[in-house]
Amino acid sequence: MAETQILQSRGQYSPPSRNYPQDLPDYWRFEDGTLRTDLPELSDEELHTLGWHGPIQMPPIAGTSYFTHNYEWNSETLSFDATEVDEYEKERRVNYNQFWNRVLESSVYQKLRAAASQSLAVNVYCTEFIALLGDAKMNRPNKVKLQESITNIFTNIDFTEEEMEEVQTIFSETGMIAVYTLF
Repeated sequence: MAETQILQSRGQYSPPSRNYPQDLPDYWRFEDGTLRTDLPELSDEELHTLGWHGPIQMPPIAGTSYFTHNYEWNSETLSFDATEVDEYEKERRVNYNQFWNRVLESSVYQKLRAAASQSLAVNVYCTEFIALLGDAKMNRPNKVKLQESITNIFTNIDFTEEEMEEVQTIFSETGMIAVYTLF
C-alpha cells in the first residue's frame, strides 16, 4: 500500500506521443510493439530515455488559479499554457455558496457577529453583505454593491493578522479574490 502511494505521488508524465499527461501506466505498448510493465519502477532518467516526459507541472500554474485562467496542454512545449479569462468569466467562476459556508465555519464569522452586536453601522454593513451574498448565491451578484459592502466591513472592523490570513485563504479558495478586493 505505501509503495502504491509513493508511486502515485510521482506526478504526471506525458507519453512518447506527447499527449496529455497521465499517471504512469502499469503496462505500455510502444509503437515498435515492445511491451513494458515496469514504467512505475523506472527513474525519471530512464523514462526520459524511453520518450516519457515529466513529471509535468499540472495546473494551476504559479501565479494563476482555476478562477482566473484556462489551461491547455501544449504538446510542443510539453507544458500547460495558461490563458487569463475575461472579467465576465472570472465573475461566473466565483463560488459564492462555498465562500459563505467557509465564512460560517471560520473564526472570522464570530468576529463579524461580535462587531455587528456592538455597532449599528457594522450591523448594517454585515446585514447588507449577507443580503447581497444571498443574491449572488442565486446567480445574481451585484459586484459593485458587494465590493462596497466588503470594503465597509474591512475598514470598520479590526481584524487580527491571523483572521486576515484566514479571510485571504477563503477568498482565494473560492474565487472571490479574482473579482473582489479586501481593501
